[in-house]
Amino acid sequence: MAPRPAAAIGDGDGLTVRSPTRRRNCCGVPRLLWLGVLIGWLVWLLRALLRICRLHSRDKECRRSDQAPWAVRKPDPMIYSQTFLQAHGLAVTWDNPDIHVELAANRGIPVDSHSLSPATDYVVVARVWNGATNAAAVGLPVKLSYLEFGIGTVRHDVAVVTVDLAVKGAGGCPAFARIPWTTPPTPGHYCLQVELIWEHDEEPGNNMGQHNTDVKPLNSPHAAFAFPVHNDRDRARSVRFQLDSYGVPALEPCAGDSRPSSPEQRERRRVTAARRHESALWPIPDGWRVSVEPEHAELASLATLSVSVDVTAPDGFRGRQVINVSAYEDAVLIGGVSLYVEGSG
Repeated sequence: MAPRPAAAIGDGDGLTVRSPTRRRNCCGVPRLLWLGVLIGWLVWLLRALLRICRLHSRDKECRRSDQAPWAVRKPDPMIYSQTFLQAHGLAVTWDNPDIHVELAANRGIPVDSHSLSPATDYVVVARVWNGATNAAAVGLPVKLSYLEFGIGTVRHDVAVVTVDLAVKGAGGCPAFARIPWTTPPTPGHYCLQVELIWEHDEEPGNNMGQHNTDVKPLNSPHAAFAFPVHNDRDRARSVRFQLDSYGVPALEPCAGDSRPSSPEQRERRRVTAARRHESALWPIPDGWRVSVEPEHAELASLATLSVSVDVTAPDGFRGRQVINVSAYEDAVLIGGVSLYVEGSG
């Protein structure tokens, strides 16, 4: 069969030959190439839209949870916090291991916080830790306040200083905040409060620590304490008092390089360490008699109640014994005091 001849189109000056088997569009580009370009452009557009949707969803999640942007790493500034530890089922002392007092004239020499002189210049030293290993807290504000000795009494702000807190395990952790404080002219005992202020904190529940102690010698072999309990709420509170003899135990010796090698081993070690601080392990010692009057109280709004604690030691007791008195409303810790009795035998 003879091949089909090409079509000829005349324009008056000559002939233009067009092949019937290879058609092109008006621009001279094959239709298949145009189709590929169109599909590629649509794929790029779809990917761009999906990326925009993901970023928008992530931004909405950050705003909804009131957190810092997703790329920000959060530090965890922390101090020995009674309310935080008690909420995790651990016994607490009100003799805060992260807070001590020095005379302004004798830097580095701690003094007993229960026997401060009136109208005297002191320095309150707060030891601040970081629970995070990937974020420091530069310029961390540390706020000092004091209350009259007791539970729930009125707070008086003293000052705010800043410290640079390095990550956990680095040379600048812990950091030490030194806050000048002139005691009030009226003699008395005071409860110190240290608060760490950080907006984007990994765990804000461990930012407040209290230091609230009193010491008295045994008098054949008896000691009596009294302190106020104040209700600063706009409603009545039902308060009960709980006694224990918890004190921060000495550190256990390190057994060489016995770091746990698996998450299960680390968890077992954590549980074993926490058990040393369980409340049930720290009852009032045998042979001691401790009474609280009243044991339970109904406090009206803004009312103050005087609580008496009577301590009788075993005959011939020598040394120092702590008695912690903690106040609760149901299971919520309100506050507490650590009372020390000293015996000479």
